[in-house]
Amino acid sequence: MSTERALLRVLGVGRRAGTALLLESVSFAVDEGAVLAVLGANGAGKSTLMAALAGDSTLDRGDIEFSGKPLAAWSPLELASRRALNASEPPVPFAMSVADYVALGRPFAAPDAEAVTAALAECHADPWRARDYATLSMGEQLRVQLARSLYQLGASEGRTRCLWLLDEPCAHLDMVQRQFVLKLMQRFAKALQWAVVFSTHDPMEAQAIADHALLMRHGRALLHAPTEHALDETTLSACYGQPIVAAPAFIAK
Repeated sequence: MSTERALLRVLGVGRRAGTALLLESVSFAVDEGAVLAVLGANGAGKSTLMAALAGDSTLDRGDIEFSGKPLAAWSPLELASRRALNASEPPVPFAMSVADYVALGRPFAAPDAEAVTAALAECHADPWRARDYATLSMGEQLRVQLARSLYQLGASEGRTRCLWLLDEPCAHLDMVQRQFVLKLMQRFAKALQWAVVFSTHDPMEAQAIADHALLMRHGRALLHAPTEHALDETTLSACYGQPIVAAPAFIAK
């Protein structure tokens, strides 16, 4: 990892909720153009970390820097144009078309119909643009959420060096759609020099596209290393607290 090219730096981050330890002394960096997979069992701290990286939660200690500046120093509007988070979301409580849902990615600007169409097309979701978002399956909704993030980050305009955070982006997807989504994430990381960070329970997803892997357990980082060195039976067993037999990647890099 190149110090000069690091777009995201996490420096000794810690967070508690009462007496519960959520994150403890987590440190790593992500280069521009790189994909980091965050792995761990339920309760490992993956979602808490993703929220911290997005600037959506407070920290008890440590710091997070994005593009050379503390995350807390970014204005909400500045950050919204350079950082997007895909996380589990409650259902939309009223009827809304898919196109209007994607346009929410830029809430303070007039919708750009051409950019909305381009984002939907990238996610193979344009045929649903007039449908009520709530009528889509969970897997279809996830792809529309991806389109909203691409629209938010100005993908069709070629905006570079953005931070795309995805909390379990392949949940509810079948194998074919999972491959499609993973390759989509990797493609934008490489093409526009974005830093992409995604969480997953599945080491095979990390093997498929991640340059580095961060293994977490009980809020602590066990290992941060190149993916080919991070995922073996010993490290995965420590990460998940059970004996793990490593399987080959299900997609060639």
